[in-house]
Amino acid sequence: MPGSATAEIYFIVAMMILILIICVVAVWAFFRTYKKEMRERAQREAAKENAAAEKKAKVEKDAG
Repeated sequence: MPGSATAEIYFIVAMMILILIICVVAVWAFFRTYKKEMRERAQREAAKENAAAEKKAKVEKDAG
């Protein structure tokens, strides 16, 4: 069939573009989730530090 090689090349190119789009979306979702988790982790650490500081202040107040 004439032109079948060209059609196959177009198909392969279309599939590669589709794969690239899927990969970009997956990487974008991964980084979005990663940033969210790191932000939540920092908040938990800050809350833990605040609790420790409050506990230390309470102990010093009771001892003082």
